[in-house]
Amino acid sequence: MKRSFIFWIVFFLVITNIVFIGTTMWYKTKLDNQEFKVYSFQGENTDIRVTEGLIILFPNRHIVIGGNIQYIGSKEEQIKSYSQNIYLDKEGDKYLVLSKAVSNGWDNKGTSLSGELLLNKSIGEISSQQLFNEEQLGIIKNNLYFNLQYSTVDGKIENSIIMLNVEEFNMRENK
Repeated sequence: MKRSFIFWIVFFLVITNIVFIGTTMWYKTKLDNQEFKVYSFQGENTDIRVTEGLIILFPNRHIVIGGNIQYIGSKEEQIKSYSQNIYLDKEGDKYLVLSKAVSNGWDNKGTSLSGELLLNKSIGEISSQQLFNEEQLGIIKNNLYFNLQYSTVDGKIENSIIMLNVEEFNMRENK
C-alpha cells in the first residue's frame, strides 16, 4: 500500500513537471516569435535639443516616451506658459501623438525659459493599445516633429519646430 502511494505521488510529480516544462517552452516560443519594433528619435535647432525619445510598438500596445528637452539657446526670456507637442505631419495634416502644457499664470514675473526646461526636462510619455495606424507607421521616419510653443510675460508667442531624426532598431539581430 505504501509503495503504491509513493508510486502515484512520483507519477503525479513527473506529469506535473512535464506539463509545466511544456507550457514554459510554448510560452517562450510565443514570446520569441512576437514581433515588436523600437524607434529612437532626437533632434535640435538653435534653441532646443530633444534627446532619448523612444517609440515601442508591440502588437497590442504602443508606447511613446518623449525623451528629454534641453535649452541650448541664448535667449533669457521670462515665460508664463508653454506647450510641448510631438506629432506626425503628413502633407500638412497633423496627427498629435503626445502633448504637454504648463502654465504659470499666477506669477506675473514669469519663469526663465532655460530654468523651466531644466527643471522639467522630461517631455512625458503615453501608452495605448494603438497610437499609430499602418499608414502612420509607414511615414514615421521622415515625418515626426517636435513643437515648443511658449508665451512670454509681455504677451509675445514664440514657436520652435524641430523635425526629429527617427531610427529603427533591428530587434532580431541578437536572436
